Amino acid sequence: MHRFRVLLQVFFVLLSIFAISLPIYASTPHHVFYLASGSSITTYNVDPTTGDPTQVGTPLTISGAQFTGIVPSPNDRVIYVFWPDTKGNVWLSVYDTDVNGVPQRTPVQKLAALGWQLMIHPSGKYAYILKTVSGQQGYSSTLYLYNVDPTTGVLTQDPTIQATYGPDYFYLESLGSFNKAGTRLYDLWSVSFDGENNYYYSYHPVDTTTGQLSPDVGTIFTASNYTGLDEQYIAGSLILNLDNQNSGSSVLKVFPNVKNPQHPYFVCDQTMLHACGTAYNYWVSVDGRYVLLPDTNDIVIGHIDTTNKKITETGTIPGNPFLSLAPDNQLIYAVNGSTNVVQVYLFDAANGTVTAGGSTSFRSTNGYGLFPAVRR
Repeated sequence: MHRFRVLLQVFFVLLSIFAISLPIYASTPHHVFYLASGSSITTYNVDPTTGDPTQVGTPLTISGAQFTGIVPSPNDRVIYVFWPDTKGNVWLSVYDTDVNGVPQRTPVQKLAALGWQLMIHPSGKYAYILKTVSGQQGYSSTLYLYNVDPTTGVLTQDPTIQATYGPDYFYLESLGSFNKAGTRLYDLWSVSFDGENNYYYSYHPVDTTTGQLSPDVGTIFTASNYTGLDEQYIAGSLILNLDNQNSGSSVLKVFPNVKNPQHPYFVCDQTMLHACGTAYNYWVSVDGRYVLLPDTNDIVIGHIDTTNKKITETGTIPGNPFLSLAPDNQLIYAVNGSTNVVQVYLFDAANGTVTAGGSTSFRSTNGYGLFPAVRR
């Protein structure tokens, strides 16, 4: 499942959204995560039975990078790395990986990428890049299709422009996620005016044979609150909306994924589940059946029950770490930014419970990020 977070449109934050895909390959999955800190990228393999992480290979250091953000390809044979240098430039470097997922020392491609957002189609055959520039008339964005070389991961731009947006002073376009089948590319546009931020969601139909996009279908969901917290997930057949009016408790609204739903299936408030009232962010399991909500002292795992119109607690994760979910729904990575420790949890998707696996510590230099992958 994929997150739509109503936050500043910073490319480093968006990378954690774009890295998640769910293709199916015949080979046995091999769990990998990349830990990025400053200019360094360290690769770990994880035993899916015990949850023990092991560093593999030598960390990759990108000379001149201030920090890095990573988009693994769906089969993790290639990683796409965004990084800014000291001169204000932003670059996209493409690295192939070895059998353990370790990126090789020399990139196979390097592109200037200031103002770019990147999404890789679940098939791994196409990439979509939204290029945004600002000028005297405001923001302008152009959406391009790139074909992905199946061996090297090298990107080649298709001559057909997929969409254009702007120019506009108040309008900013962002890419969101794909649905599981890869037939929809969800997008978000925000309009900032008179101190309010208005958020709207839509999608482009995707031709999975060619990668070409059909025109945007128009608004499918409008955020409920323009001044406080408003965070959406489009999770399969559901749209989840966490809302807080900058005072009191939050509420989590569960809508059907239809065009402009008028009413939610149900609303989870603090009375139904304490964490629904305390959460200011959340995650959704890859299968869309569970929501993970930060509570006072832990993260509550709740089963989303649309039949009985409720969310029921099934498990907890101690503390309030930042979570990253493995693309195959088997592992959860919990990062504690205060202690610089990554704790791995085995996730039982049948019951919504977790079992603690191994952990590893890291050194944070100019920020950090964890990017999960499954090599196939």
